Amino acid sequence: SRVLINIWAIGRDTNVWPNNVEEFSPERFIDNNIDLHGHDFELISFGAGRKLCLGKKLGLITAKLILAQLVHCFDWELPDGMSPNELDMTENFGVSLPRKTSLRVKPIYRM
Repeated sequence: SRVLINIWAIGRDTNVWPNNVEEFSPERFIDNNIDLHGHDFELISFGAGRKLCLGKKLGLITAKLILAQLVHCFDWELPDGMSPNELDMTENFGVSLPRKTSLRVKPIYRM
């Protein structure tokens, strides 16, 4: 048998994340004592216990570096005068929980 852990449900558990679990709020991780190693199973993006991802540190560093470069080098706009209220943020079921519709943005190089 194969057993899967529902990371989506863990990430929306109101006992762990009491405020607005459905809302994108990265500041919830600032000054928070959430265990990133997965011992308490609050945040297990990279697995937990003996099955913890060996590339976790590399993955986090790479993601921060790429995001910092994208924010530093580009201004971002929605295409064709689209307003933020028109964005469809619904999710589609899948292994990585992709968005139901593609996010289209226009990068403007500013360096």
